[in-house]
Amino acid sequence: MINLTDLILIVDNVLSDAECEYLISDFEERESNPKVPYQLKSYREQCFESNSNEVRESTVDIQTLLPQTDPFFLANRGTDTMIKHYKEYIDKLDYFWTHALIADLAYSHKYRLMKYGIGQSIHDHVDKNPSTYGSCTLALNDGYQGGKFRFFKGNYTVDLKKGQGMIFPADYFFVHGVEPITQGYRYSVNSFLGAPECVLDASQEPTSLREPGSDISDYRHASAVESVELIKGAVNESEGRGYSS
Repeated sequence: MINLTDLILIVDNVLSDAECEYLISDFEERESNPKVPYQLKSYREQCFESNSNEVRESTVDIQTLLPQTDPFFLANRGTDTMIKHYKEYIDKLDYFWTHALIADLAYSHKYRLMKYGIGQSIHDHVDKNPSTYGSCTLALNDGYQGGKFRFFKGNYTVDLKKGQGMIFPADYFFVHGVEPITQGYRYSVNSFLGAPECVLDASQEPTSLREPGSDISDYRHASAVESVELIKGAVNESEGRGYSS
C-alpha cells in the first residue's frame, strides 16, 4: 500500500546553479529598478487558512514571470521536466490512471517567482480549485534557515535544496504551507497545474488570459501532450460509439 507522502515527488538537478542564480537576479533587478512599473514588482496573495477557515494574506513576496521572457521559459522548462518525471513515477507506482492524471497537469496557471525573508511564510492551505489539479515548486537556493515545506498541518516536512523540484496533487488532502524563515532568504518558483481553464482569468473566456499579451500555449507542458491526446481520443471514440457515463 502507499500513503499520501508517496504522491509527493522530489527530483534533483531540475535547474542548474546558473539558472537558479539567474532567476534570483531577475527578481532583485526588477524589484530594485525604479524604471520598472509597480505592477511588475512584488505583491502578496490571499487564500483560505486551513486551520481557521479564514482568508489570510501570506507574507511571501511574489512576482509573476512575464511570458516570452527567458525567466518564463526557464520556469516552463523546469516545470515540464517535473511533469515528465511525475508521469514516469506515477506509472511505476501502478496504482493510478496515469494518463488521466497527467492530462490534468497540462498547463500552469502562471509562473510565480517567490522570495521569503526573515519571518515570512505561507500559512497552511490547499491549492485545489475547479481547474487546478497539481502544484510544482522549483527551489532556487540554499543557505537559509527555516522555510521548510510543511504538509498535513506540520506532520510531514520537506527541506528542498537548490535546483530541486517538487510536485504533488492539488487536493484537499494536501494541506501545506511554508514555515517562517529564521535566517537568510529563500527563493523559489511555483505554479499551479491544471486544465486549460486555469490559464484564463475570472471571466473564463477563451481569449481572456491572466497575463495580457500571452498565448495559452505559452503555459502548456509538452510532457503532458501525449496524455492529453490519448484522453481526447478515447473520449471522441466513445462519443462516436454512443457510449455514455
